[in-house]
Amino acid sequence: MNTSLLLRVEVPICAFRPYASREYQDTFPFPAPSSVYGMLLSFLGVPREEKSKHRGAEMALAVRDLPGVVKVFRKLRRGSDLEDTRPDYQDLLMDLQLWIWLRPGTDSGNPTLSARVFQALADPRTITRSGGLSLGESSYLIDEIKEDSIPPEELIFLLPDQAGFYSMPVWVDHADASKTVLTRFCISDPIPIASALPKGWIRIGDRLS
Repeated sequence: MNTSLLLRVEVPICAFRPYASREYQDTFPFPAPSSVYGMLLSFLGVPREEKSKHRGAEMALAVRDLPGVVKVFRKLRRGSDLEDTRPDYQDLLMDLQLWIWLRPGTDSGNPTLSARVFQALADPRTITRSGGLSLGESSYLIDEIKEDSIPPEELIFLLPDQAGFYSMPVWVDHADASKTVLTRFCISDPIPIASALPKGWIRIGDRLS
């Protein structure tokens, strides 16, 4: 499949904690590319130890509106000890509608990630997985994921930008944090898809050159 695949994902409640956050549980206003990549692997039933299989795949991300933010007071775990918890505030995003464009990029998988997602949507019997599908933490369940051939004419894009305000992971290494890859991004105003998409492609695992 040489053309890009366009998906629409709807998530009622979610959060994407900035990589450098400490005590206060804030959230990016946009899902990080690494979170979207992880969600797509989960959708296909790809285990974490095989996550490198589609490194190099490219995606572009956009929303119709920046989701609303609510603040909740909940018990949060601190450190690796499951019993080490205490209450604190956390920001949550409400009613996220996310559009995802996918294309192979330098994905060496056979088939590529975009081709596998296309096939899984066309025939869900081709995938083997268990549990709910989430974007971010396991409790942030996705309400709907589907192809969308007719998106709105204008959307808000996450754009790679060396001077951008947001530093987001495009690759997370859970075993060795020094191998996690961060890239800087800006969030656009609502702009026509035709003008935003050429500069909105993000390569999973690669730093912005």
